[in-house]
Amino acid sequence: RQTREPLMVAQGKERSGYVPNVVYSCGAMIHNEVLVIPYAMSDTSSGFATVPLGSIF
Repeated sequence: RQTREPLMVAQGKERSGYVPNVVYSCGAMIHNEVLVIPYAMSDTSSGFATVPLGSIF
């Protein structure tokens, strides 16, 4: 299934850097009904985002 809106968009400091205005993930996993998404931002740093599964669809 596909969401109607993106799960992630570039915000704040993620909008500047080597590749500006870009966030990207190389995968995700489900843990205790939460989607855990490792991601990189603007080719300068990385982080994790979490989304409760019930809020996606």
